[in-house]
Amino acid sequence: MLSIINSSNLIGIESFIVKVEVDIQNGIPCFNIVGLAGVEIKESRDRVKSAIINSGYKFSNSRIVINLSPADMKKEGAYFDLPIAIGILKNLIKKDDEYLNSSLFIGELSLDGNIRKVKGILPMVIGAKENKIKRVFIPKDNILESSFIDGIDIIPVSSLKECIDYLNGDIDIDKDEIIKTKKQDTKGNIGYDEDFKDVYGNYFVKRAAEISAAGNHNMLMIGPPGSGKTMIAKRIRTILPKIQKDEMLEVTKIYSACGMTSDNEGIITKRPFRSPHHTSTKQALIGGGQKATPGEIVLSHRGVLFLDEIAEFDRKILETLRQPIEDKVINISRVKQNITYPCNVLLVGAMNPCPCGYFMSDKECRCKKIDIDRYINKLSGPLLDRFDIFVEVNSIPYDELIKSDNSQNSDVIRDRVEKARIIQNKRFENDLIKTNDEIKSSKLLDYCKLESDGLSTLNLILGKYKLSNRSYTKLLKVSRTIADLEESENINSSHIMEAFSFRKAYYTYFK
Repeated sequence: MLSIINSSNLIGIESFIVKVEVDIQNGIPCFNIVGLAGVEIKESRDRVKSAIINSGYKFSNSRIVINLSPADMKKEGAYFDLPIAIGILKNLIKKDDEYLNSSLFIGELSLDGNIRKVKGILPMVIGAKENKIKRVFIPKDNILESSFIDGIDIIPVSSLKECIDYLNGDIDIDKDEIIKTKKQDTKGNIGYDEDFKDVYGNYFVKRAAEISAAGNHNMLMIGPPGSGKTMIAKRIRTILPKIQKDEMLEVTKIYSACGMTSDNEGIITKRPFRSPHHTSTKQALIGGGQKATPGEIVLSHRGVLFLDEIAEFDRKILETLRQPIEDKVINISRVKQNITYPCNVLLVGAMNPCPCGYFMSDKECRCKKIDIDRYINKLSGPLLDRFDIFVEVNSIPYDELIKSDNSQNSDVIRDRVEKARIIQNKRFENDLIKTNDEIKSSKLLDYCKLESDGLSTLNLILGKYKLSNRSYTKLLKVSRTIADLEESENINSSHIMEAFSFRKAYYTYFK
């Protein structure tokens, strides 16, 4: 008896269809799995056999050969337990071949026949829909993340027996009610514990954060310990525009493939905020390893990647960020595979001005000039060029901290940011970009039109400070964002001057 059951597997965060071919013949009893199967799949022989027996079915004492097609692609994970068991028990299933051929099965079996949650279910369901599959049988615990995909029938099953009984029409699964209940649990995508109203003083820095969020401009904060750099960085995502459904799916695909979705939140409804420690390895930061897993920069996609104490990171590791920050994607190449991950992030860095942290502050600096230079030079020129905004963060005096502060909350700031983003979306509707930081050099003058006073101011700045080409383009992009926040069609002198003020810290510390 030959049966073919559809299943799925992952390469990075993308899925591909796997045909599970089950051949049962008379002969010396054996149970072999071929087709470049990983260790987890090889071990499924014992899981499947025990699950079938403990579910009350008879396991065929025959020669069983399982082929996972295409045979030239490596398969890993425990996704194939359920389709293998369905293939072996096909003679007990009343559904015809047409029904099974338009169905896809995913699930890991426990020894008692229950079906366990697996990672990567969202990209697999999306892939099944793209391949015209009509229905997908998935573990019941995975229903949250898959329920947000329309146009395909999702059937959650909790055990092998329940799956067989459903296929035979003996039971009905009220999947619509399950999905409806789960969707209600994930309503709303805003509700952070942090808020900008908690940040007293440093209005210049908060203005920089607003511009950074509005145009998705990378920002570097420099200041002494305890001045509020980390506090501000953690609140930047609270003023980013509400995450859209397509962005939710992009982010959730990454977290699903990594097995990082929580049981009560199947789909990511908030923008990510990742803050890796400065001792993080290259693999942890950008991804890699034997399975080419995504790193922190990928996990920050559509959110914020915060590098606290950025000067303490290994310089060689920081240099690996240059290309993905610019390209918005990262390519991880290994001997047998080449995987591209999205990494459209808002990069926020924070650092002390010197090893002791108090250079140019109200406290005495104990560092020698050579030590300060060595510390500052840990950030290379090309890496600094990836930042659009440089801002100095000052310590707030005690009397100002205890004073009643009229700081605007995150909701008010986010409203202004969203209005600026709407302007950008209309401007770039015929282009493949969404925010000002993505403007190509060839389109810079088309999108960043200057008033006559703005042009004069820009020429003065270029003549005095000898800006590099990249610094010039970043100055114009930040000016464009400031103009958008003021709902101004063209860039004028005040926009240019404010944008250049956010480079003052660069000339203070790095020139």
